[in-house]
Amino acid sequence: MKRLLAVFAVLTVGACSAPAERGAAPVPPPAAAPVVKAVPADDGSYLARIDPLGGQWRVERIGEEDFTRWKSWAHFSAGGFINHGAGCSGGYPAFYRLDGERVTVTRIEPVQTGKCASATAAGRAAAVASERRLAAFMDQAAGWSRPDERTLVLTSRDGVRAVLTRPVEPNPEIAGRWLIESIDGEPLVTERRPATVSIGMNSIGAHGDCNSMGSEFTVPAPGRIVVGGPIVGTAIGCAPEDRAEDDLMARAIRGPTAWRVEGDRLIFTGNPGMVLRRPPVPDRRLPGEYAACGDTLLGAFHEGPVTLEIDDRTMRDNAGCVASWRAEGPLLTLKPESGGAACAAKATPYEAGKAVGVGGAVSTLAVAPPDAFAFDESGRLVLRTGRGLLRMCRKGSPPPFGS
Repeated sequence: MKRLLAVFAVLTVGACSAPAERGAAPVPPPAAAPVVKAVPADDGSYLARIDPLGGQWRVERIGEEDFTRWKSWAHFSAGGFINHGAGCSGGYPAFYRLDGERVTVTRIEPVQTGKCASATAAGRAAAVASERRLAAFMDQAAGWSRPDERTLVLTSRDGVRAVLTRPVEPNPEIAGRWLIESIDGEPLVTERRPATVSIGMNSIGAHGDCNSMGSEFTVPAPGRIVVGGPIVGTAIGCAPEDRAEDDLMARAIRGPTAWRVEGDRLIFTGNPGMVLRRPPVPDRRLPGEYAACGDTLLGAFHEGPVTLEIDDRTMRDNAGCVASWRAEGPLLTLKPESGGAACAAKATPYEAGKAVGVGGAVSTLAVAPPDAFAFDESGRLVLRTGRGLLRMCRKGSPPPFGS
């Protein structure tokens, strides 16, 4: 009986299927969905990954010696430039290079101590000693590690360790970059680039079409602000209308007494009052057209424009050199395809004091091939090369995010 039921079931299923017509073409299988290639894009973490030392650090100690009393600091920038200071003003530029977990510091000029704040001879002598100790350690730095997000450990060639920490932003609600929307109730319209305000680590600065300026501030109570000290700025000669904008921005960052955040806007009240808004989220997709802006490559001088055209497979630079590329996270692998003699130029290792030309008829991809990419908070493309970081603005995007 069970066997008869099984046969009946098979026959029933067969009866429900339409018989194939004799000679009819077989029905093709459904077409596979097209494969969409993911566009490489920075998820917001790439810059810290390709420039792990970048930014400002507080020197806590060198060996067993406490350096916090000197308010010591070190600033790593552009993937190759370092400044530092301790008890006597500081600011001794040098170059640094990373090779995995190794670091090499090269100083071009000898360290000369600046102004020391101590009122006593003994205090000044100790401050001078702190500057020289910090500089001597930096010159001997050989390795680095990041035990956690806020800590950097540098190790010298003789095994001495220095511990540095990332300062904590005291006013995160208002920190960051802002676009100036209006001052004293009137829109601020600039010609060449949007006027911006940058706030961080108790400093506030503004920049428009001409000069940059800034000052220090405190937040004595929630929602209150006191901007103290003079407005310090650059002294570029400007057209009368630009000078007027600078004067207006200087008054605006000197005058606030209170602040509040409403959505994506920061509102300063006081005299004259100012309304800021957060800039839009930048485009962090790699393909696009770019021109160099900001930092210059270490040991390189520009023979002409430095440009890149990047599609989903190749990069073409200012000299016509074309290389295919692939990305794995922030890491880039390039393979030259065409470009003749321009593409055949060799990437020479960086040597302090020895400059090379790049740009124009000199291939950027050949002289300084990038091995990683990221985007900074303003939307600039940051390429890591053997000569530090190269920052490029996206063509067609509004300043300060592009050309």
